[in-house]
Amino acid sequence: MKKILYSCVAILSVVGFIIYGFISAPKVIHVNQQIEVTAYKVEDRSFSKKVLISLSGVFDEKSESYLGKLTVNGKEYMNCSLDPKFAMVQCSEVGNEKPPRDHLGMVVANEDFSKWSLKVGPSDQNENNLYTVLNQGSTTTDDIILSIPDTDRDSSLRAFDELMQHHVVELKQSFK
Repeated sequence: MKKILYSCVAILSVVGFIIYGFISAPKVIHVNQQIEVTAYKVEDRSFSKKVLISLSGVFDEKSESYLGKLTVNGKEYMNCSLDPKFAMVQCSEVGNEKPPRDHLGMVVANEDFSKWSLKVGPSDQNENNLYTVLNQGSTTTDDIILSIPDTDRDSSLRAFDELMQHHVVELKQSFK
């Protein structure tokens, strides 16, 4: 009788560990997508440029971040981490994949990732910088905003502001 009881306890323990493993394992979604959006500058109302963004990597549901390759208007970045929880976009340029990764901008998103915005600032302009790629020869130096869904300038900038306010509220709550 003890042998049967010990066997049942052992079997239930193994089944429990297997179920726990499936529940706690990272859940990743493979992403291979191209998105066309419009880039707008915050202050320069005349700036409006079409941008083709390609993502090739994985989205980790557990950490709510994207890891992989990012291509913006043909400019490739490797080892990218788009992490809305910390509002950071970090990548390595092709040919220079060594750490540390470059900070390319700020990304914010809503809970279900149906809306997200990317802000790229004019700091550290150089020929390989994402800002330079997006600025495309414009003479004004101003933050560039890209938002999904992409409708028009005002809704894109408003979406960034709303998502940024939501991010700040969540950040404050996480420190309590």
